[in-house]
Amino acid sequence: TIDNLRKTTKMNKIHEDDEINFVERAEDKQQPEGIDNRNTDVDSFTLKPSGGKYRMVALDLDGTLLGSDHQISDTSKDYLTYLHSKGFVVSFATGRGASCTFDHVSRLNFDFPRSSLGLPVVCSNGAQGLHISNDLVKTELFYEPVPNEVTLKVIKFALNLGHVTQYYHENDIYVHTNNETHVNLTNRYSQLTGSKQVFCCEKYDLALSKGLPSKLLILCGEDNVDSVVRAVKENVGGDAHVLRGSPAFFVEVLHKNVCKGNGLRNMSKSLGIDMSEIIAFGDGDNDVEFIQYAGHGIAMKNARDTLKKVADEECEWTNAENGVVLKLKQMEKEGLLYFPNEN
Repeated sequence: TIDNLRKTTKMNKIHEDDEINFVERAEDKQQPEGIDNRNTDVDSFTLKPSGGKYRMVALDLDGTLLGSDHQISDTSKDYLTYLHSKGFVVSFATGRGASCTFDHVSRLNFDFPRSSLGLPVVCSNGAQGLHISNDLVKTELFYEPVPNEVTLKVIKFALNLGHVTQYYHENDIYVHTNNETHVNLTNRYSQLTGSKQVFCCEKYDLALSKGLPSKLLILCGEDNVDSVVRAVKENVGGDAHVLRGSPAFFVEVLHKNVCKGNGLRNMSKSLGIDMSEIIAFGDGDNDVEFIQYAGHGIAMKNARDTLKKVADEECEWTNAENGVVLKLKQMEKEGLLYFPNEN
């Protein structure tokens, strides 16, 4: 039953992993710093009571919705399109920058009642929230960039360590490479996400002139990622949120109040949907708060153990097996999904 599904011992778990600050459930926690209070256009959503069912799903991309080829499968596309046609809200929540989600938004190609609407996307691990239309027009809902002092410190620190930094601003990723390893790592990230780089000098003057970054990525390779996470945390202290990347060949640096969980809260507010009505799927360390804050958090079978510890349940299937769709179909059969277009 719905009641049984929503019963969870999440709040009673004892977490012994010192590398992650585990947080309380959204309903038991006051609104944290970093929640954007700007007035957003929500008049497109006339919400009816959902009867305790779920009306929205928020999907991580890499390792979750996307298969091993980093694409949305035909099976996933067809079922998500079906859910959208029923009025069920489908959204993305990803560490990728906005431009690196465009291909997947276009792949779904949902119909919306107004041209100004689009797919709800939380990107850059919660730093930015957007509606992205099928013609790739972005409507910004919230934005929390990395502060200038932290940005300058991380760029200099990564350079001293001998690693390459990616600087995310708007649709562009600025990067300075000075050896073959840097080039190989930037190419690897481009192949993973479809991103294009804008090359700049080692002080990133061009990037800084455009505005503060939504996030910084330090590309360091799998062998160095854990040591770089520790070193960056020691360098910036509590002034930034530092994450192990997924796949684990890079380190992410965000505004100290930014995480996917807060990004989802911002998005839910802009849509007028309660967090208790949202299902979240994820696989990585950056999904911890995201999974915890959602009404029902699901860790993929291929997820990191740190995420499985805090999830409401573990999916029976991996991303390569279309696990998101199989689980949602199961939940639909159990009567847990709310379809407003049928009511």
